[in-house]
Amino acid sequence: MKKLILFLSVFLFACNTPYSLNKFKSILEISKLQAPYSKYNPLFSIKYGKFQDACNRFFYLQDNKYMTFFMCQEKNEHKRSEIRFKNDFKVSSKKIHILKVKVKIFPLDQKKEFTFLQIHTDDTLKDTPIINKPLLRITWRKKYHNIYDHLWAIIRLGNGKYTKINLGKRVKQFFDVTIKVKDSQLSVFIDDEKKIDNFDVSYWNKYYNYFKAGVYLQGEGCAKVLFDKAIVK
Repeated sequence: MKKLILFLSVFLFACNTPYSLNKFKSILEISKLQAPYSKYNPLFSIKYGKFQDACNRFFYLQDNKYMTFFMCQEKNEHKRSEIRFKNDFKVSSKKIHILKVKVKIFPLDQKKEFTFLQIHTDDTLKDTPIINKPLLRITWRKKYHNIYDHLWAIIRLGNGKYTKINLGKRVKQFFDVTIKVKDSQLSVFIDDEKKIDNFDVSYWNKYYNYFKAGVYLQGEGCAKVLFDKAIVK
């Protein structure tokens, strides 16, 4: 019965694809959707560049304007609705790599934390060093060290530990986030204010990476993210 209900919910969910708007076409042509897990799911996942008529309850166009990601979980199952950009890069590249978005986040009833932007290693390549970890996660946390409702940059260090940098209190309207990587230096901007200034990530030079955007849950409950703009260079 549960499988039947799930099947019907997929096909009864009326939606439009974000690909229908020109502003999202170029990024979706180099992306795939991972939902509700990283492993391909024939009901909800979308293969690279196959977004022409694709939408579902976890990925859709809202108000005919916003590329929307939504996900819920009852326990910490690492569920997500994220696009993974195809182009790989090394942080040591002499060419600058940029992810720039205009985004609005909705924690909804999320109990702990969710990630909406990432730099993640590519663990599918042959004959290259592999580690299946993100270098950077831009997250919302409900509470951390008695600080409530803030955005955080979580950066993995060379020793396997993490540093957490407070990016400021969550704003309730759309805001800009820009991530830049070049010459093993990582910078993060919120509404054009530099929050992380040329953080040395040379310990990550040997890995290939890609950008991700969407919703990746780290706690029980639901979250939703709307993108008004997304650019990858």
